[in-house]
Order: sequence, then C-alpha cells, then structure tokens
Amino acid sequence: MLIPRVLLLFCLFGLNLHPTFTIYSWSNEFEKLRPEQKIFTAAAFGPDGKLWRILPSQQSVSVDYSTDYGKTFSTAARIHLADQSIHLWDENPPSIAVDRKGGVYVLYFADDKQSSTSFFSYSGDGTQFSTPTKISSAADSWYHYQTEMLLDTGGQVHFLWHDLRDRIEYKKLGGGDLSLYYTAIKTDTLGKLPEDKRVAKNICSCCRTAMDKDKDGSLIILARFVYTDNIRDHGLLRISQNKQTSEPWRVTFDDWQIEGCPAHGPALSIGQDGRYHITWFTQGEKRSGLFYASSNDQGKHFSSPMQIGDPDKLPGRADVLALNKEVALVWKVFDGIKTRIESMYSMDSGMQWSPIRTLAESSSQSAHPALITDGKQIYLSWNSLDTGYMLVPVKPADTQ
Repeated sequence: MLIPRVLLLFCLFGLNLHPTFTIYSWSNEFEKLRPEQKIFTAAAFGPDGKLWRILPSQQSVSVDYSTDYGKTFSTAARIHLADQSIHLWDENPPSIAVDRKGGVYVLYFADDKQSSTSFFSYSGDGTQFSTPTKISSAADSWYHYQTEMLLDTGGQVHFLWHDLRDRIEYKKLGGGDLSLYYTAIKTDTLGKLPEDKRVAKNICSCCRTAMDKDKDGSLIILARFVYTDNIRDHGLLRISQNKQTSEPWRVTFDDWQIEGCPAHGPALSIGQDGRYHITWFTQGEKRSGLFYASSNDQGKHFSSPMQIGDPDKLPGRADVLALNKEVALVWKVFDGIKTRIESMYSMDSGMQWSPIRTLAESSSQSAHPALITDGKQIYLSWNSLDTGYMLVPVKPADTQ
C-alpha cells in the first residue's frame, strides 16, 4: 500500500525531532502536499436516529446533521470561531460521537503556531460547542496524534493517543516506536480532563490504534507493536473499569520485519455476544495481505486468519463492526483508475460470509471507509471529492 508523501516523511524523520514545536514545520513546509481536509468526514447516529457529521476544512471544523439518512443535511454549526490550521490524514481522522441525551462530542487534530495536537469539544444539542480543549496534559511540550475517542453506554468518554514524550526510553531513537497514553472523563462532569497515563510502550508510530468496550465494561485496545528485530505485529491490552491496565499480549504472528512504519492500522469490534472481531494488514514472512479473525475467549485465542478480498486488487484499509450476531467488513481496492469499497456480511458472528460486493467507487481522492450503526443496521460512511458523502447499507437487500 502506498503511504502519502507527507506522512512518509513524518514516519521516517518525526521521531528524531527536538521536543519543541518550532521544528514541527512539516505541515507548513509541505503544505502543498497536505490533503484536502474536507474529505475527512466522520459520522455517528444519535438516539433519535439523527445522523451527525463532522465537516473539516483547511481552517475550521463544523458539524451538521441529517434526518433522512444522509440525503440532505442541516446548516453546519462551526465549532470554533478563530481559524485553526486543521491537519487530518488517513491514519489521523476526526471523530464524532453522540450520547443518549443527544449530546455531541467532537475530536480533531490541528497544527497551529503553539502546538500540533488533538482537540476535544462538546455540545449539548449540536448548535453551540465548548471551547476546544487539548487532550494531552503534555500537549504544549510534546507532539501527540492519532487520538481515538470512544463514548460508552456507562457515561464515559475515553481518549487514547500516540505520544512522543517517552522517546528517550527507547534504545533506538527514530526507530518508529512510541507510547500510548490514555485518559477518560464522565459525560456529566465535562471540563478539565483527568491526568493521563501511559498504557503501552513500543507502539508502531504511524499505525492508528483501535479500541472497543468488552461485555464486562473493560476497554480493549488493539495496536501494532514493534517487537524484537523490528517485527511489527499486533497485540491487545485491557483497561479494567477501575482503570487498571494489563500487560499487552500478542495476537498476530505474521513476522512483518520492516524498518519503517506501515501507516496501516488495525480495526476492532466486540459484539454483544462478547466475540472479538479484528482486521489487520500485513506483509509478513508468514502471511501477506488483509485479514480477519475472531475470538470467543476475550482475545486469548483467535480463529485462523481469513484473507479479505482479492490479493490481486491490493485490498486494504478494512473496518469491521458487529451488531448482535451480524458482522460487516468493508475495505478499499484500487484498479489504477478507480477506488472501490468492497464488503462482506455475516449473519452468524463471522462464521459464514456473503459473497463480496461493491458498495461505492470514486475516481478522486477519498477517505478510508468507516462503519457506523443506528442500532438497527450497519452502514458504510464514506466520502470522496467527486461523489461527496455517502451513507450505504452494508447488509445485502436479499439477506434475511
């Protein structure tokens, strides 16, 4: 898979930078290489079925909504009045979530004169948003990015991100590994974020991390780790309800040895039945391509990896989402002219799968596919410059 040039430059050189923001000039020096920010939409359903969407531009972030499943949208509400240099990319997209009362939570990344960092903002009704808050407690002195946000049903917002502040601990500076940091806040006490903490080391620097909630209320994290001899495989770790963090354990054994960062993160979804569903990309010694596996014992053991898509079409950027016993997979393929989003669907927790079908296509720049649900069915949420935003049911119409 090709890595965008600006991201490749950061992956190769970013960890050798001095810890002041005056030298994080790649977003200015390579401004012409920065993608058009408006393709990086994200969407989420509210409890009333309203579809909320985050709309970035080069200088601002706004939110709108649809009451007809994406056919039409409301006038957008801008989150912050002052301009910010919004800097999103494929492995660092924005996030949006909606709670049971209709409160809207937004996360995005900006690169300004003082810092390059993730910002969080909240609105009780999606019209007026709080002043954006920096997520990391070290945001003014250390670069952090690829922040993930998860809103759970217990009334907490969880944040997880890649952080450079511990780089001096790593034996090989610039080796492509760093730390994961975490914090969470209750939705009824929104304000200053609690102190963050490190939850994992030796994380592959440019591969975004995935997380979901288990049935027991613990937070499960899936990340690409840097193992001995620069092997870049995946591991899981658990954060309990009382915020105790487990030691990570390895779950993929592809032996992908690479000196650079693949810039291709995994996906994770945990069904109501407790089954873990994961997807990942690898070019390892033992297997190469895009894969899916599942676990029914909280990630201790996984099924044999199932290859996703036609390897000749270079499939990548998969997402997975479980809803009851239904599971959806989507991924990207490229034929040299068009990008297509392909999908498969399972009605029995990933044991059997439908034939592959194409959900959408584009001849222009596009975001990675994402899966969202209204609690009734699973949808592809996708955006490209030529087709615009698309919300597509993943489940085949003839599936019972």
